[in-house]
This record gives sequence, structure tokens and C-alpha cells, in this order.
Amino acid sequence: MGRPKGSKNKPKDGETPTVGHNTADLSDAEKQALLVRGIADLETMLADKDEIVAEIRTHRKRLISYGFDTFEIDFALRLRKSEDAEAIERRRREAVIARWLNHPIGTEPELPLDQVDRTPAVDAAFVAGKVAGAEGKSANSPHALGTEQNEHWMRGWHEAQASLASGFKKLETVETASAADEELEVA
Repeated sequence: MGRPKGSKNKPKDGETPTVGHNTADLSDAEKQALLVRGIADLETMLADKDEIVAEIRTHRKRLISYGFDTFEIDFALRLRKSEDAEAIERRRREAVIARWLNHPIGTEPELPLDQVDRTPAVDAAFVAGKVAGAEGKSANSPHALGTEQNEHWMRGWHEAQASLASGFKKLETVETASAADEELEVA
């Protein structure tokens, strides 16, 4: 971590800080305490990291069990992280390379990726609401109350919530059936 802007603790001209420059006046006991505390903090962070990595792997396996390919999962994560312009530019470059290699993707009519999105506002609001509902976000539409976009956003949100609820019911019945089968096998 660097020093804050405007810090008065600037190195004097010609002096370059070296490793350990700020611990020269510490006793061995102070250095030992710093090391032990730092190692303990690192161990805690590493344990937390291992738990988080295990959770990530579990969630990925769950998505795969739902029928999604690892490519689809990674692609969705990349899209959610990147800006729209960046994703569009990437697709445009991929299409150019495919055309250069005479790949079927490059020979299909190109999408006009540089045009303005003409999706009707109500349709875009519906899809945005559906995404928010699927993410488990609260039903707070970004559109003004009473507008058509607000109604469509809320409808999309409710549709996604209903899909999630019905999906969980299906999953529960499968798990219940599996547990019943296990009980029969034991008996």
C-alpha cells in the first residue's frame, strides 16, 4: 500500500526506501510480534480463501448439474464484468478473425454491432426486471411508478421469481425422492 497523496513522509532527495527501512528502530521482540501477528493474519485469510474457493467450485458444479457448460458459465461471468462497448468490440474482432479464416461464423451476414440498440424500452425493461429477479434483488424498479416500463420491469421480476420458486420445488421433489430411495435401499 502506498503512502497517501499529500503525505509529509516523502523520501528526501536521493534517498530511496529499501526493504526493512521502517523497522530499523524496532527491537527483536517487536519484530517477532509483527511477524507472528502477520503470519496469523495470513493464515486466517488463507483459510477464508480456501472456504470461498470451495464455495465457488460448489456453485460452478451446481450450475453444471443444471446443464450449463463451463464455457457458458465463464462467458456469462465475463459479460457481467465487462462494459457493453468492450464486449461488442471483442465480438467484432472475433467475427473479423473468423472471416479471415473462412470460418462459418465469419461467412454469415455480420450483425451491425455499431448500431444503436433498437429494443423497445418496455422489452428492455422486462428483460432487466427478469435479470434482477433471477439475481434475487429486491423489486425496486428503476423506472417511474405508473410508467409502462415500470409495469414490464415488475412483470419480468415476478416471472423470474416464479421460475426460481418452481425450480426449487422441482429440486425438493427430486431430493425427497432420492432420500426415499435411499431409505428403501437401507431397509
